[in-house]
Amino acid sequence: MKKKTILLITIVILLAVLGLWKYYKTTKKEEKVYSTIEIHKKQGNGYIEAKGKVEVNDMISVFVDKPLKVKEIFVKEGDYVEKGQILMTFDDLSKNKLLRSMEKEKLQLQKLRRNYEIEMSLEKIGGASLNSLKDMREEIRLHELSLEELNEDFRKTASEILSPANGTISSLTAQENYLVNTDSPLLKIADLSNIKIVLEIPEYNVRYLKLGEKLSLAPEIFEEKESFSGEIIRIGKIAKVSSITSENILEVEVKPLEEIPYIVPGFKVSARIQLQGDKEEKRILIPKTALLEENGSFYVFLVGEEQKVSKIVVEAEILSGKEAAILKGLKEGDIIISNPDVSLKEGDRILDSNKKDQ
Repeated sequence: MKKKTILLITIVILLAVLGLWKYYKTTKKEEKVYSTIEIHKKQGNGYIEAKGKVEVNDMISVFVDKPLKVKEIFVKEGDYVEKGQILMTFDDLSKNKLLRSMEKEKLQLQKLRRNYEIEMSLEKIGGASLNSLKDMREEIRLHELSLEELNEDFRKTASEILSPANGTISSLTAQENYLVNTDSPLLKIADLSNIKIVLEIPEYNVRYLKLGEKLSLAPEIFEEKESFSGEIIRIGKIAKVSSITSENILEVEVKPLEEIPYIVPGFKVSARIQLQGDKEEKRILIPKTALLEENGSFYVFLVGEEQKVSKIVVEAEILSGKEAAILKGLKEGDIIISNPDVSLKEGDRILDSNKKDQ
């Protein structure tokens, strides 16, 4: 009797442990979180996602043609400036020196012209030679030319630099109390009224793009992922290595079709290019990540009541970009998992990352 009691207790304990193990395993599965999407029909041939940055079409370089000494600088890199705004001033030393030289030339010319008049009077009475008058006229002309050069030099000697356009200071090399380098720009101004987006497109995806194709742009400065429309205006012909992904890419230039507020050169931008196919009718497009393959067939996980999943075999057409077209097996309104994995089984319960309260 005692042995039977011990055996019975042992069986009960084993059953309890087995039950707890099954409960723990089931609970653990239920806690796995997946993203889901609702099926809708739409036109297109998939999409390509890309990253890039903002650049300007028109970069204005500001030079001076004399080694002037900078007196005061009123801006710094990154500042927004308006056309006609004073950016910097120069020391008056160069201009004052030119003014003194011009004054000397004027006095010399006055003296030469006065002497010439006297010589002209003497020549009439035979007191001066024609050669002497000719020499004096040539000397006067030389000083006139010298004065003209000084005047021209004075006009070119800037006392200040004014902004030639509205824009942002993208670089500034001038320093206060130092002479400027005439071979390089003092500063560069990015004309913000004429910007472009340069995207990095993997070389295997470029063949799907066309000039004039529309796309949506999402500058990373906007937390709510606000998007703006754009249009492809140039597709590069020379491949280069991406600074982001290290794969071979071509640069694609995009023109924004609407004003993007608060955006300046250097800002990062994400883009989604919806590829247009030859077919005009709408069809079911899903992310390629939602498809799993088994024995040569594609399947997805359909989410049903109580968040239980069903394994559904589908016929799919793999498109360019990141989407696949479903030819058979799904309908509008179905909800599927967009990021399934092979550990999922028929009848498993999931947590939906799109729902806060479950």
